[in-house]
Order: sequence, then structure tokens, then C-alpha cells
Amino acid sequence: MNMKNLLPISLLAICLIIGQWVSAQINSGILPKSAVAQLSEISIPQVDVATPDLAALQAKSEKSIQDGTPLKTGIVMPLQLTTDNAGIWEHTDDGYDIWRLRLHNAKALGCCALFERFQLPEGAQFFAYNSDKSLIYGPYTNEDNPSGEGYNSGLFTGGDLILEYVSPQHLFNQVENPDILIAGYIHFYRSEGLPDNSIPGTKDGDTGYGASQSCMINVNCSEGDNWRVQQKGVGRMMAIIPEGQYVFTGWCSGTLINNTMGDGTPYFLTANHCADGTPTQYFSQFQIYFHYECPFCQCSTEPGMITYTGVTKIASSPISGGSDFLLLKLKNTTWSKLKNDGLVLNGWSKTATASSSGVCIHHPAGDVKKISTYNTTLTSGTFETSSDGQTTETGATNAYWVVPWATTANGKSLTEGGSSGSPLFNSNGLVVGTLTGGGSQCEYDPETHHGPNSREYYGKMSYHWTSAGTTNDKRLQPWLDPVPLSQTTCNILDLTSSFYVIPAAHIFSANGANYNYIVFSDQPWTLTYQNDHSWFTVNNESGSGDGSIQVSCQANPTTSTRRCNMKVTKTDGTYFQLVVKQEASGTGISIVPENEFNIYPNPAHDQINIESVEHFISKVEIIDMLGKVVYSQNFNGYNSLIIPVSQLNEAIYLMRLTTVDNEVVYKRFSKN
Repeated sequence: MNMKNLLPISLLAICLIIGQWVSAQINSGILPKSAVAQLSEISIPQVDVATPDLAALQAKSEKSIQDGTPLKTGIVMPLQLTTDNAGIWEHTDDGYDIWRLRLHNAKALGCCALFERFQLPEGAQFFAYNSDKSLIYGPYTNEDNPSGEGYNSGLFTGGDLILEYVSPQHLFNQVENPDILIAGYIHFYRSEGLPDNSIPGTKDGDTGYGASQSCMINVNCSEGDNWRVQQKGVGRMMAIIPEGQYVFTGWCSGTLINNTMGDGTPYFLTANHCADGTPTQYFSQFQIYFHYECPFCQCSTEPGMITYTGVTKIASSPISGGSDFLLLKLKNTTWSKLKNDGLVLNGWSKTATASSSGVCIHHPAGDVKKISTYNTTLTSGTFETSSDGQTTETGATNAYWVVPWATTANGKSLTEGGSSGSPLFNSNGLVVGTLTGGGSQCEYDPETHHGPNSREYYGKMSYHWTSAGTTNDKRLQPWLDPVPLSQTTCNILDLTSSFYVIPAAHIFSANGANYNYIVFSDQPWTLTYQNDHSWFTVNNESGSGDGSIQVSCQANPTTSTRRCNMKVTKTDGTYFQLVVKQEASGTGISIVPENEFNIYPNPAHDQINIESVEHFISKVEIIDMLGKVVYSQNFNGYNSLIIPVSQLNEAIYLMRLTTVDNEVVYKRFSKN
């Protein structure tokens, strides 16, 4: 069996000319400051990026097609360019400093710049554009990448792009310099994934839009009628993949995925082989694209999309001995941004029961969103990859769902390269697996015996859950059920709906506190309780539309965890399930009010500060969401401490502080 090829990153940018693309920083209508100031482009220094060994790369790509390993079509050419050692600085009469640089390679079919560091001062702007300014990315500001980590300029057709930094307007001659390191230039040397008719000499249908096999069915055909909500969470991902001395680019699919807290955390679930071995610094340069789909069953022009730049790797399991999943988190976004962009976080089921019917929604060949249907009960199987007739990797035994595709009203839609990581839904609309690969293709090949009746292999959610490893970075459970609430399923969080509550659950510390559940509703609603709620109060139990429910939780003097299930029910009977849960207190320990301690920053990255005016600390413990103590240190009665947290995984934690008087306070924080 062959792993689904990762198809190449497409030069999405030029589609702005032939279609209506959606992104806050693409062709925003704001011109670069150099154009407004009428600075000449003749003076811009040009860096001629080296041309790779194209023949060797083409041969490598052809072999990857035969072996079923990721298809390589773009390569990262290393650079080490900054605003100090490259480009030109110019000053305008109205008090701005402008830096510009041109990157160029005449043989590249497309290009983009990758940044290892991209820290902009407050008030500064950054642009990337082509020579005729028909495509302008920007203005980027420090709000687009507040961490200052890696970034991506945006994608261009051809081998030429201009980068421009604009300082804040001078105030008393005090201007903070940017921290920008251009670490790479992606040289696209193959046409797969590029928009149609954009590359001279390529035939129609082998690039970008429309590049998938002829039997693929668009998601907005009748086959997708029951999946209109789920399709909003599925996107395609541009991955950066190292292999030996090279770093390549490629396409995969995946989905936004909900967690039992229902708090809108922007997790994205895909396949591990899409980024196997990718160093941490490259994940901030990934891009994920949503809403790339024909609005009807057929379309004659390329549709738009929404682009998110940068992800953080959360957890994974490899193919070899595992189930091939990769959980990412979108950077620099919130649930309210996802809502504004019309996205959903799909629900899931971790049960091992085989589904009798469902679909896969995916982006084959980096193409517009497609849908494939199964109506035969899934079976369990073990995935294997092969190269030159030899088995190279074997997944965990029976850790995969085996899927035979069905013929539907518009044909028999399958999957192909670029579909890897896409979600497999059961008949209840919940994700039960992620695509690793298989042998399906529209036309039967007598040499490989691959064809429309070949099977596909999806890593099981039930195996991803806890079976892939013993640590949090190898399992889904600590992230998708962080408390845990021990649910076997999790509903979709439809941020485009007229009725939902966020979050779906909240965990109070033992000392109690206040928290607001936000209600979005197009009808009157009421709140009801399904078990004992004497230990907390709410500010209101009904509403006429959008509103909030403030829960005021008392301190918990017992050694037992307390939990109450609630329902918010609309006039039409539709309801939304909520959970209020409170941690247990220890015996003989006084609970200190939470506001008597201050911890910052939150979220924390390298270290976290603890301060208190009246209390002196004898012990600090950090507890993960599984209840495991991941940090413990005794102190000699300090009221101000700095605790290192860089060694912790990115997650939500509970900090337990014990004072010299045997008092305890719980503080919740997150690590990013």
C-alpha cells in the first residue's frame, strides 16, 4: 500500500488575479509606503537566489511518485538575510524609514520568502509584493505575529518578489528596529499545484485548481447535502518537510477539531507523515486554507479562500508502530476570529465501533474541496508502506479503519495525493479517523493493481486517543478531553450556528470563583440543571437571545470533585449541554482566595512570575490536566518567585501554591 502523496504547495497568490480570494492581508487596498512616497524601484538591491539541481530534483520527485512518499515540487533555498546585511534603507520627508529588498530566480515557477524571525515594532508595517503590484500581501503588523517567531511572506507566481519594511513614524528620534531574518526562498520547480494556465508549457488540468483526478466529486454536489456544517471545518495545509539535506514543500488535508471543553481552542488534526521530522521552527511557516471549494456542484472559475499562517505542533504518532496522526494548533487566532471567518470545529468519536456509512472530505492534488462516500461497514486493518517492492513502515496492528468507496449519484469519488490527513466521518457526522493512504485511483493500473476498488487506510481516533504512547505529546486525550470529562464523543462546535454556548465546560479550582458562559441564540432560552447545583449560583436562568450565564462557585471543602450537568434549551426544543466541574480540596488545608496571588504572564512561555503581598510560599506544584504533577519545588517562605516553564508541553496547567501556614491556592495558566 502507498501513502497518499503530499502534493506541492500551489502558488495561491496569482489566483487573486483570476478569482476572488479572501484574506485580511491580501490586496487590502493599502499601497506600500514606497509607492505612496514614489520611491524608485530601480535602486532596490537584488539577491539572485541560487538555482538548485533541477534534474536531480525532478528525478527525486518522480521516484517519490513511484514509492508513494511525499511528492516534492518546491525546495527551500537557504538564506541568511536581515535588514542590516541586505537591502536598502531610505528616509521619507514625512518621517518614515523604509527598507526594501528584491529576491529573484529566473527559473523558478513560483516563490515565497520564509522568515526564521519576524518581530515588528508596534506601529510598523511590512509588505511583500510583485513587480507590477498586482499582488500585495500586507500590511502585516506586530498583531499578525506577536511572538516574533517564523512567518511566511505569501506566495507568488514566477521567481521575483519584493519585501518592504516601513518603520513607525519618527517620534523624538526614537524608533525600535525590526528583528527580521529571511532564512529561505521556496523555489517551485514543478507545475503540480499551480493555478491553471499560469505556467507556460503546462497542459490544462495538471496544476492547482482542477488538478485532481477526473472521478473526484465536489463537496457542494448532492453527495455533500448532509455534510454542509462539517465541510466548513476542513482545510488544506501547506507543509514544509525536511528530507536529508533538502527541505521541501507539500500539500495535505485536515480538519479543525473540537475539545470537550468546547472553548474554541483552534486545534487542527491531520496526518503525521505530512510533517514527519519537521523541526519546530518550520511550523510557524505552515499555511492552512479554508473555504477553498466550488460554490456549486461545478464551477468555471477558481473560488476564494481564507488563509491562516503558523501552527504549533501539539502531539503526534508516526506510521511506524503507530496510527499516523498530527495535532496542531493555529497560531495567533481565537474562537471569535474563527467565528468571523465562518468556520466550525468538528466533533469526534473515540469509540472502537465500526461505522456503517459516512464520508471523507478532502483536498486531493491541492484541488478544491471534494467528498468521497462509503456505505459498507468499516473494517480494521494494519497499514504498510513499500518502496522498490520492500515493506518500509508498518503501522500498529489494526490501528486503521479500512474504507471501500461507494458509487453515488455523481460517480465514485476516491482520494489521492493531497488528501492525506483528511477526516473520516461516521454516520453521526463525527470524525473517527485520519487518512494515511491506500491505492485508490480513478483508472485501474494493471502493474500496481491500484484502481477504483482499492482500499484506503485511516488511523483510528480510538487508537490516537491513548494507545499511541504514554506521554501527552503522543496522545489526543490530554488535548481533546483535557479535564478529563471522560466522554466517548464530542459534538461539533458550529461557530456559524444561530445557537451555541462557549465554552461547553469550565473547571473551577477548589477555592471557587466566577465564570461566564456566553450564549448565542436566535430564540428565547432557559437553563435547567440535571443534578445537584447547591454549591454554585447563576446570575440568570433565561434569556431572550444572545446573553451570558455567570456561574459563582463556592469553595469546595471536601475531598471529592463536584460536577453538575446543565442544559440551555431554546423555545423550539433545541438544547446545548454544559458542564460545571470543581476540583477537590485537600483535608485540613485552608483555601486562600485566588486573587491574593498574582501569576504572570499568562499564557507563559519561558517562565512565570508569582507574587503575593500577604502570603509566603513554601511549595509550588504544577499539575497537568491528567492530574500528574509535572513540577514540584520547595521554598523557604518567599512571596515573590520566578518559576521556569520552558520544559513544559504547550497545554493548560493548574498551579498549586502552598504557604508556610499550610494554606493552598490554585491558579490556572497556559503554556505556549
